[in-house]
Amino acid sequence: MDKPSGINFSCGPCSKHLGWRAPAGEYAGRSHRSEAGLALLREVIDLQKKILKLPAGYQLGIVDASSTGAVEILLWSLLGNRGVDVVSHCVFSKYWEHDIINELKISDTRVFREDFFKKADVRNIDFDRDVVFCWTSTTSGTSFFNADWIKSTRSGLTICDAASAIFAFEFDWEKLDAMAFSWQKVLGGEAGIGSIILGPRALERLDTHRPPWPIPRIFDLASCPGVFDGYTINTPSMICVEDFRNNLRWVDDIGGQSSLCKRINNNYAAVKKWVDGQDIFRFLVEEKSRAQHIACLDICTEFYGALSEKEKWSFLKKIVAIGEQEKVGFDFLGHILTKPHLRIWCGPTVETSDLELFLPWLEQLYQMALRQQ
Repeated sequence: MDKPSGINFSCGPCSKHLGWRAPAGEYAGRSHRSEAGLALLREVIDLQKKILKLPAGYQLGIVDASSTGAVEILLWSLLGNRGVDVVSHCVFSKYWEHDIINELKISDTRVFREDFFKKADVRNIDFDRDVVFCWTSTTSGTSFFNADWIKSTRSGLTICDAASAIFAFEFDWEKLDAMAFSWQKVLGGEAGIGSIILGPRALERLDTHRPPWPIPRIFDLASCPGVFDGYTINTPSMICVEDFRNNLRWVDDIGGQSSLCKRINNNYAAVKKWVDGQDIFRFLVEEKSRAQHIACLDICTEFYGALSEKEKWSFLKKIVAIGEQEKVGFDFLGHILTKPHLRIWCGPTVETSDLELFLPWLEQLYQMALRQQ
């Protein structure tokens, strides 16, 4: 069988777009506080705001420590003056649940839990409380598709971990008060840097509320008022910033946000067509909650079903190892803190033609792994 030319299917860091080239290093060794460094950071801020179609009154800043650091900044800087509702149905939302309850020690916390590969029921969320949630779960492939469940009239803030959602959806910004994401997901940027977005209500909270807990410098958003003008809390890698600027320019060149959504739709259609046409693999997430750019797959054969969870992980690792040996696909093992599964990134930097060549190979890899049992 033919092999794909793009074989990186990791869910983070994610695949580079076709035609990607390493940054020239024009800003290597330059200070992020220099005129040139600030100009680059401001261009990256402005390009993100343009592509995301941020409305007036919304600010975007660049922060360190990827999406994890970006979310922690929002939690430590914004929470504390009311109760919190946490939507917890994936690995990272469980981290936010833990930190809110055990580190920030907000006793008035309600948790809306669900098992992996299912989306939590949000019908009883109270939007007069602060609400913390993941839009798309990288670790389980579930997603919200719109913000219809969020009330327009609310006194609490909506704080969204958008690590695998940003640039993959067109958002109703009026429903979102604070958002955090990393550069390494949908646009295939380098790891370790992220962005935060604050709307008018979150900016007002930042100006008028000081949380009751000591805030580490790296999480203290109020201590860095210039963050929305390119003055980062900590020193970023200027090579990574230059790389992300190039990625954003690529998005601008191919038609912006709508083009990214179209590429995701095409990739999902290819995956669904393949899943429906064979009987070894199935989707783990039901369609109404399934992220189109993260394919979490289970094996539905009698042999695999009889294995223990430990044995399933071992077998899946064998499939991935053979995929790497055959040079048809890298890094498509599911997240180790969930249940055994394969996880294929299908975001807009992945070419549909590469998915169409890779997916039939999965059937071959399964048979090859089976023969090695």
